[in-house]
Amino acid sequence: MVEEFDLLEEVEVQFCDEECTESVWHGVNYSESLFCREKPKSELTVVIREEGMMYFLTADIKEFAGLCRKHGWYIVSHQRFSEAMEIGMCLMEAGKHAGWYSLGRSKEWNAMMRDVLNFTFEREKKMDFYPYETMFKGEVLIDGCRCHYLHDYYPTKIEKTDAHQKRVSNLIFRFKEGGHCGELVARILALCLKHAGFNGTKEDTVLIPIPASTRERQRKRFPVVCYYLSEWLGITDGFKAIWIEEDREQLKGKGKDKDILRNLQFTRRYIRGKNVVLLDDVLTTGESFRQLQRKMKQLGALSVIGVFLGKTV
Repeated sequence: MVEEFDLLEEVEVQFCDEECTESVWHGVNYSESLFCREKPKSELTVVIREEGMMYFLTADIKEFAGLCRKHGWYIVSHQRFSEAMEIGMCLMEAGKHAGWYSLGRSKEWNAMMRDVLNFTFEREKKMDFYPYETMFKGEVLIDGCRCHYLHDYYPTKIEKTDAHQKRVSNLIFRFKEGGHCGELVARILALCLKHAGFNGTKEDTVLIPIPASTRERQRKRFPVVCYYLSEWLGITDGFKAIWIEEDREQLKGKGKDKDILRNLQFTRRYIRGKNVVLLDDVLTTGESFRQLQRKMKQLGALSVIGVFLGKTV
């Protein structure tokens, strides 16, 4: 049991935040910054990567889950490692921290737990099913509106020889299919937007998905991600802002003469006087975003930005 011995806290974390002009190395007092809202009490070792991935070994998964909720981190997966420990991975805001933290039985024990995490998650041959980056890769302007995207996306007709491209395709296609992936996508995008300096409230900002071609695709794809993303960002969930009156054919790659608004009905109260965040899986020609952002402004939106999982290469 953890209570049978004194826990030794060790910290070796590089970080940069609002209080620091440059990245520095801290000693044990750094844990006050890493766990700024609440510090752990039970045995815990974490290894943190700059891109926002955290690997953990914890003796109390309930306590660690509580710490994650308070600090805005998201547990992706965890499983039993031993009779006393759980091992797993979670996501946090990228670019804030890099290094390791341990609250364990001794220096030797802490080092061993850190090495276990590095070996488990950093082996060259390890293949993740999804990509877990939490910083936008790029930004494009469409009619003067900023559109952020997370990954370069290679269409299905292009053979994917790169492992990362395959993981990006997995994320996008599982998101299209709906289900559990929506919550993961929401957490990743929330961290990306936070890193990009996003600041909105329920009073002034609304999240609206760019409608799919059919009501069934819309129902499967967007409710979960809209619910969690709006909740974690503290903005209005605008899933019901646009209603698909009748299904239409897919317009991927179609020309600018195609009207993507003709089968849509809009609820003005979600849009008037709001800063609108339009969400979709892939940005290809940008025509859907272009037509929708113009419609949003006609209906009284103050501003419009776009957020996409991928941008077609």
